Amino acid sequence: MNPLSLTIDQQVITVASGTSILEAATAAGIIIPTLCFHESLEETGSCWMCIVEIKGKNRFVPACDTPVSEGMVIETENDTLYSMRRQSLERIIQDHSGDCIGPCESTCPAGCDIPGFLGAIASGNDEMAIEIIKQSIPLPGILGRVCPAPCETECRRHGVDNPLSICALKRYAADKDAERSDRFLPIVPQKTGKTVAVVGSGPTGLTAAYFLLMQGHGVIIFESAAQAGGMMRYGIPRFRLPESAIESDIATLLEMGLEFRFNTLFGKDLSLDMLHENYDAVLLAIGAQQAATMNIPGEDAPGVVSGIAFLRNAALGVQSAPGKQVVVTGGGNTAIDAARTAIRLGASTVTVLYRRSREEMPVLASEVHEALAEGVTLVEWAAPTAVRQIDGALEITAITMRPGEVDQSGRRRPVPVEGSEFTIFADTIISAIGQKIDPAVACSAGISVGEYGTLQVTSETLQSDTPWLFAGGDCVTGPDTAIRAVEQGKRAAYAINLFIYGEPVVAPAAPFNSSYGPRDDAPRAFYERIMPAERVAVPELTASGRRESFSEVVTGYTESLARAEAARCLNCTCNAVKDCRLRQLAFRYAPLQPRQQQEHPGFYKADHAAISMEREKCVDCGICVRILEKLDGELEITALTESCPTGALTLPVVSRS
Repeated sequence: MNPLSLTIDQQVITVASGTSILEAATAAGIIIPTLCFHESLEETGSCWMCIVEIKGKNRFVPACDTPVSEGMVIETENDTLYSMRRQSLERIIQDHSGDCIGPCESTCPAGCDIPGFLGAIASGNDEMAIEIIKQSIPLPGILGRVCPAPCETECRRHGVDNPLSICALKRYAADKDAERSDRFLPIVPQKTGKTVAVVGSGPTGLTAAYFLLMQGHGVIIFESAAQAGGMMRYGIPRFRLPESAIESDIATLLEMGLEFRFNTLFGKDLSLDMLHENYDAVLLAIGAQQAATMNIPGEDAPGVVSGIAFLRNAALGVQSAPGKQVVVTGGGNTAIDAARTAIRLGASTVTVLYRRSREEMPVLASEVHEALAEGVTLVEWAAPTAVRQIDGALEITAITMRPGEVDQSGRRRPVPVEGSEFTIFADTIISAIGQKIDPAVACSAGISVGEYGTLQVTSETLQSDTPWLFAGGDCVTGPDTAIRAVEQGKRAAYAINLFIYGEPVVAPAAPFNSSYGPRDDAPRAFYERIMPAERVAVPELTASGRRESFSEVVTGYTESLARAEAARCLNCTCNAVKDCRLRQLAFRYAPLQPRQQQEHPGFYKADHAAISMEREKCVDCGICVRILEKLDGELEITALTESCPTGALTLPVVSRS
C-alpha cells in the first residue's frame, strides 16, 4: 500500500493506507484517550472518548474507527474536545456504580490500602502485608494498637455481621515483621544532598521523616525529651502500647538514615534562625502537650495533678502511688488511661466524672469497656465545680448535668441541673479534660497563632507564610488522633519535597473515586451474596489478671486467627483500581460524580484468562458483547446470586488506552 502523510498535533506522520487515526497517533507516541478500544476487536467508536478534530473540515470523529487520508490535519486536544469528552464521561458515570476503593480505605486518614494488606494476610503472605501497609503508614506497630479505627466504623461488613478487625490485623503484620531477621526495609534512593529539620518526634514528625527519607533527603529530628515518640511514649501507658512496639517502628527509620538530637528544647536550645541557617526546610511538629485546666476553685491544691503529668511520670517510672481513692475528670483517652494506670498503681477505688453520656465519650468504646472490667467506676453527666482540701484529704464537688441544645460538635450541650451538687473524697484528683499547645513554644515558632493557640498554616500544604517553614500535627489541628497525625506528616513531607525542588507547593490532586456511598448504601445483592462469619476475637488478658500489671492487655492474633479474620474481608476495592481506564480519564477530565443508588439483581464473574467480570461497573464500551461473540460460548459466566442477567466485563488495560 502507498504510504499516506498527515499531521497530528503539528507532528507530520507517514503511515500505511487503511491505518486508523488512533493507530497512527499511537505509533507516533501521541496518546488519545479511549474506553472501548481493544486491539483484538473491530472498533465501533461507541464510547466517543477518542474523538478528535479534523481541522479545516470542522469534523469531530472517533479516532479508533476513522481511517487516515492524505493531507489530514488532526488535533487531539483542545477546549472543545475536552468539553465533549467530559460530557461523554458524565453520561457513562451516570450509570456506573461500585467502589473504586473500599470505604475503609477512603476513610483512613493515611489512605492505607486496607483490602490489599488484608488479602495478603489471608493468603499467607505476611511480608507482602507489611510492605503494603508501609506504603502509607510507617508506624504500624504503634497504630495497630492505638488507632481509633475509623476504617472499621465504615467497613461494609456492617451490612452482614461485624466489621473487620483491621487494626488488630495491622498490628499482627507489624509484629510478625518485627520477629524476622530480614524485616522489611523500604528502598531509600541516592541522597539528594538536601536536609530537613523536624522539631518533635511524635507521629507527625516521624511520619514526615519517613517519607522525606524515601525521597532521598537527609532528616534530623530535634526532640526535647530523652527518647523519641512524643505522646505515644509518654502519654500512652505500656499496657496499651508497650515500649517494644515503639522501638520496633523507630528502628526502621534509624536504618533508613534518620538522625535524632535529644534533650533539645525548641525556643531555648534551638531557634528558627539556627535551623534556617543549617537546613533546607523546617517542619514544626511540636504537638499539644500542655494540660488544659478545669477552671474551678481549688484545682491548684496539692494532690491535684494533670492526666498528662500523671501518665508521663508513670511512663518514666517515677509516679508514686496515688492513694486508695482516685477521681479522674474527663472522658478522653488520657482520662481513661489515667484511671486504668491508677488501678495498677494500687488505687482501690477509681471514679471517672464525665459531663456527657458514655456514648459521647471521645475515647474508644473498647477502652471504656476494659476500664469498667478492671474496676473503674464511670459517673456520667457530672461536671466538677470545686476542689477543697480538708484535713489532708481532697474533696471534689460535682454537679449533675443534663443534655441541652445541640452545639457545634453535633452533640447536645451539657446543662447544669440546679441543686444537684454532690461530693466525692479522694487521695488524688487527676484532671484530664484536654490538651493545648504550650504558648511559649508557639511563640518561638514564628507563625501566627489562631484562636485556640494553634499554629496557622495553609491547611492543604502545611506551609507557613515563611516558605521554608512548615508545621503540622496537633500544634496545627489541635489535639487529635495518632492516625490523623500520620496524615499530617505525609502531607507535610509531600509539600516540603516540592519546596526543596523549587516546584509550586500544592496539595496532591485527589483521584477520582466511584462509590456506592456510605457503608450501608451498597445494593442489597452486594450483602446477600456474603455468608455470615463471626468476627474473630482478639486475645487479651483476663480483667482479674491485669489490675496489678503493666503487661500489654491485648496479646494479639495468632497466625491462624489472623488468617481467619482477614479472610472475612469483602474486598470492596475494584480489582482494576490501579489501571482502570475510566478512573484515569475521570481524573483527567474531572466529570461530575453523581452517586447513584441502584439495586443490582446479581453479581457475576467470568472465568477466562483475558477478562474478569464486575457487571455493576458497566461503562457501555461494548467490549463484553464483542468478546462473548468472539469466544462463541467458550466463556463461563457464574452468578454469585440466584438471578442471572447479562453481565459486563472489565478487561486488562492495553498499551494504547
